Amino acid sequence: MIRRLGLAALALALAPTVLHAQYFGRNRVQYSRFDFKIVQTEHFDLYYYERERAIALDVARLAERSYVRLSRVLDHNFEDRKAIILYASHAEFQETNLGGGGVDEPTQGFTDLLRHRNTFPATGDYEDLAHVLQHEMVHQFQFDIWSRGRGPGGVQGIISANPPGWWSEGMAEYFSLGPVDTKTSMWLRDAAIEGKLPNAGNLDRVFPYQFGQAIIAYIGQRWGDEAVGAITKGASGGGLIMSLRRVLGITYEQLIAQWADAVQKQYLPEIGNRVKARATAQPLVTKEHSGGYEHLAPALSPDGSKIVFLSDRDGLAYDFFMADGTTGKTIKQLLKSSISSNYETFRFITSSSSWSEDGKYIVFAAKRDGKDDIVIIDPFRNKEVRNIRLPLAGVTTPSFSPDGSKIVFSGQAGGESDLYTVNSDGTDLRRLTNDKYADLHPVWSPDGKTIAFVTDRGPDTDLETLKIGHLKIALF
Repeated sequence: MIRRLGLAALALALAPTVLHAQYFGRNRVQYSRFDFKIVQTEHFDLYYYERERAIALDVARLAERSYVRLSRVLDHNFEDRKAIILYASHAEFQETNLGGGGVDEPTQGFTDLLRHRNTFPATGDYEDLAHVLQHEMVHQFQFDIWSRGRGPGGVQGIISANPPGWWSEGMAEYFSLGPVDTKTSMWLRDAAIEGKLPNAGNLDRVFPYQFGQAIIAYIGQRWGDEAVGAITKGASGGGLIMSLRRVLGITYEQLIAQWADAVQKQYLPEIGNRVKARATAQPLVTKEHSGGYEHLAPALSPDGSKIVFLSDRDGLAYDFFMADGTTGKTIKQLLKSSISSNYETFRFITSSSSWSEDGKYIVFAAKRDGKDDIVIIDPFRNKEVRNIRLPLAGVTTPSFSPDGSKIVFSGQAGGESDLYTVNSDGTDLRRLTNDKYADLHPVWSPDGKTIAFVTDRGPDTDLETLKIGHLKIALF
């Protein structure tokens, strides 16, 4: 039976009980000692360390609320308690020893196959936090269903279910983001107009998250979310594709063909009324220019003559390059994290670089020794000018003031994001905001008197009840 926790019961359930210490990371380079404590809720053991205690209690509330919804939709209750391991920043998350291999920059969370532990970092953005938590919780439900609650002893059941990646990841995105979100719509529009919607033969070879989310949404809309749960449960007896046919009454090939037809009917008329990007713009940096497949976090110089960006051109890591701002032709490679002893990685998922107003310097965030530094370089001499170490867990999107004397950035402490400034020589660190709201991507006004930034604060955000914009996280 699914129980809905009242406020009093919830408060008791979230009372932290300090059990034996855990240390996730013995076999990886360690820069910090994480003295994990445990918050025990009705269904979860949430591991946290003291400086992230406040956000850990919020995650515990989110976890129980998400469990109520998922257990009802999937008609399944956990056989035993599940672990959630929370880190205060992505840099500290990269020190975990869970999950087998190394944790790279794009990895925002994972659930390990054997013990079903949900591991992820706080990003300073509650909507993003809720998304990752619920995405990984869907994997916990999948693994628990297929292993029949037997944990490591049930791995054979997961193997027998043989779920394709588009189902596993698409289902996790669907139940954490909903049937439609901006990113998925972008992928579908592009695939529809370019004639590149996947078919049954190549679906497993394309990016599973957005296409998988769209297919699960199609199933949910046509047959109901209960069908998604029934297919998942039925996968234990003969595999997921066979279960899909039993529940829906059509073959896998028929499903994908009908889904693709529905996508085209939905998006092609809409696309026909839009002006195509190629009609008003042209590609600047492409594979032909740089040799890389991905070109990320671009920053245009103040006079527009140069652009710096991160690219995977060497195939080892994302490194800095400079290109002509008019032709897109690569001028030179700047810094290489893959061979540098100073940086482990440059932040490119949630961060970007910025030029000084005089066009002489570039500032960016880089991971080193388990933390994020602010790095200032002279791109023309390809020389580091200053490396600013900060007493914070994470740093993103640093930006010079117009006179170059200060840097504003989004910093993480205890899993929450706030705005900070620091002098360009590394002195006088100041905290400008101090709240639970997401404070991201700050930039100075031309006169240097004000700072604009991205935030989720506003009339539609109530972090006390964890209602964030369109995302309403409440008891169902």
